[in-house]
Amino acid sequence: MRPADRDRCRFRVTSFCAALIILSSLVFCVSGLNASYYVYENASSYHASVDIQNLDGFEFLQPGILGEKVPLEVSNVSLAYENGTNATFEDKGRSITFEKGNYTAGYDAELKNKDFQVLFDNFYNVTLYLPKGYDVRNPLLGTVSTGGSATENNGTVQIDWTRKSYAEARFYDAFQVEILTIFGTFWIALVAVFLVPYILSRRKSQ
Repeated sequence: MRPADRDRCRFRVTSFCAALIILSSLVFCVSGLNASYYVYENASSYHASVDIQNLDGFEFLQPGILGEKVPLEVSNVSLAYENGTNATFEDKGRSITFEKGNYTAGYDAELKNKDFQVLFDNFYNVTLYLPKGYDVRNPLLGTVSTGGSATENNGTVQIDWTRKSYAEARFYDAFQVEILTIFGTFWIALVAVFLVPYILSRRKSQ
C-alpha cells in the first residue's frame, strides 16, 4: 500500500507544478511588455516609452510600405533601469546597445499626416495618448488597427492594444471635423434642391 501512496503524492506534486507553470505562462501572456506613446500638442511628433526585456540592444523601427521593418529616425534617446534610474548605453544612430538586462527606452520620433504606426519584434501592450483637440473615433476621418479600442478621459483620447506586434492609428483635429460637417451639409442641401421638386412633381402627376 505504501508505494501507492507515494505514487499519489508524486502525481499531486507533478500536477501542482504543471498548474503553476500554466498559470505563470498565462500571467505572462496577459501582462506582456508595455509601450506607451504620447503625441505632442502640435501632432508633429511623439515621445515613446518602451519596455526592454533581457536584451543587450534595441533597434528603432517602423513599418515600411509593404509592412517591412524600416529604420526609424529618433531623437532625445534615453535608457532607464526598472527602478527608474538612468542607464548607460551606446548610441549607434538607428539603434542602441547596452549591458544585457531589463530597461525602459525613451525617444522622440516624427509623425507624418497624423498617422501613427509602430512595429515590434515581440508582443506589446500598446497605449497611444492624443492631446486635447485630437480624436480617432469618427470612422469617416480616423482609423484604428485591429484590436485597438479608444476611450476619452478629461478631453484626452487614449487608444489601447493588447499583445500586438503592430499598431496603427490615423487621427484628426477639430478643423477636419468642421470641414467634414460643411461638406456633408453642402451635399445634403444639394440633394434637397433636386429631390424636393422631383417629389412635388410626382405628387402632382398622381
